[in-house]
Amino acid sequence: MSVLQQEVVDKVTKLSDDNLQFILEMINRFMQPEEQDEKEVDFRRIGVAKGQKLYDDDYDFDEMNDDIAKMFGVM
Repeated sequence: MSVLQQEVVDKVTKLSDDNLQFILEMINRFMQPEEQDEKEVDFRRIGVAKGQKLYDDDYDFDEMNDDIAKMFGVM
């Protein structure tokens, strides 16, 4: 085990179960295998947003970009 790995293990062993669960969720969310297809990517929510559907499937996030840019004087 490398020095860096040992340092991580030492820090993790001192954490509470809640903190360990949070770290595991973050690892599972952000360290996905590269060979996954786009359709198979799991966009699970963590924390307070867990299990919530926050917007419609057909919502276009870029629809208002031009208006927002004008509001902030970008265009």
